[in-house]
Amino acid sequence: MSRSALYCDVAREHGFEPLKVEGDLPSELRGTLYRNGPGLFGSHGRRYHHMFEGQGAISAVRFAGGGASGAIRVVESEGLREERAAGRPLYSSAASRVRRIANALAQRGNNASNVNVLAWQERIFGVVDLSKPIEVSPSTLETVGETDLGGAIAQTFTAHLHAVAARDAIYGFGIRYGRKTELDFYELPARGKVKRLGSLPIPATVIHDFAATDRHLVFFLGPARLSIPRALLGEARPERLVNWQADLGGEVLIVPIDDVERAVRFPIEPFFVWHFANAFERGHEIIVDYVHHADVSATGTMRDAASRAGGVIDMDGGELHRATIDPRAKRLQLERAWGTKCEFPRVDSRGEGTERRYVWLTANGGANPRSIARFDLHRAEAALWTPPRGQHVTEPIFAPRPGGERETDGWVLVLVYDDDAGSSHVAVLDASAPERGPLARVHFDHAVPLTLHGTWVA
Repeated sequence: MSRSALYCDVAREHGFEPLKVEGDLPSELRGTLYRNGPGLFGSHGRRYHHMFEGQGAISAVRFAGGGASGAIRVVESEGLREERAAGRPLYSSAASRVRRIANALAQRGNNASNVNVLAWQERIFGVVDLSKPIEVSPSTLETVGETDLGGAIAQTFTAHLHAVAARDAIYGFGIRYGRKTELDFYELPARGKVKRLGSLPIPATVIHDFAATDRHLVFFLGPARLSIPRALLGEARPERLVNWQADLGGEVLIVPIDDVERAVRFPIEPFFVWHFANAFERGHEIIVDYVHHADVSATGTMRDAASRAGGVIDMDGGELHRATIDPRAKRLQLERAWGTKCEFPRVDSRGEGTERRYVWLTANGGANPRSIARFDLHRAEAALWTPPRGQHVTEPIFAPRPGGERETDGWVLVLVYDDDAGSSHVAVLDASAPERGPLARVHFDHAVPLTLHGTWVA
């Protein structure tokens, strides 16, 4: 059986070029959809063990005047350039065990930059957990280089950031592992320099995402402990670098944006969160919508699904939950909002940090591997679009109509890979009626490898 093009190297890198439009593309849809994911799945003939190791490739589709143009380029990290110069693998599982141990001892690694896209102050960055951002040109997607954002980043940065409209800023975090592991908090204002808000000690756990309200940053710390000894022995398999130790329990960490030192933390029963949808405050309570996992076993199920034909990511077992946190009483109450397996939750980012009615997700189940869902948190019901069999959808991203205020006044953009065509396209759904299917499709003439997350820049 042949390997899905979703898990094959970028076939052709290029700058912006016209894309074929099928259907009626709304003329009001103006802006750029950026997406990021693994674009190289091996090095010099040796395939990586896990897709998380793949070098990132940022793709972009620019919409204007009823037409569209697209681009895609691999993010050229220093590690990738070193390997190309050496003519052999130097990093990740493609490298020899001796080289991997030497890398660990020297604290040397490759910045894969393969998870998400940060758009900030008219600049574009590829981001991944535990590395610094890599800036790319918005006009060509060519790599500018790794950055510490003006010296603000202490060591690492996150793949997930959240905007708070009331503060006109984006918030993120970084982790510094060591004898004493520290969690750093960052503010990226719409104008001005990046600011490190402070740091707090945490266990050597794995954190992929968090939530933000207009006053607090919220973390659910699960007992997913990073194995430092295995890392020092050159272990490169993500599912073996993380140990789930349920007996250690979990923890809620609530960080006031204006006074990090006054953080509230308390123990909870263990669970894991890959992705948060949104959070907001209601009186003295904090409400958090997220996708709930029992543990980190999805790391293993995501391991190179390309080993089977037509493989897709299966975030096995995730369900949409709502958490109600009472910081005063140090109490957490969990409620399952939707029993369907789902992941990659997104909301209308204009109101992130305040109450949102709708969550957009990918939904797993039935004959098709994945559908797009708009879940109504008020009515506890979902509207779904299920694409034809053999079409694989990704994280839905909302693009608001200019001047529109409602959460359904706009479009939802979904990058789709089509097995039969062997190519990818962006499906444009009407956010008010996604179940009707795409208003238009914008076609690349080639496959875009698997993408994980992205962003819309109006």
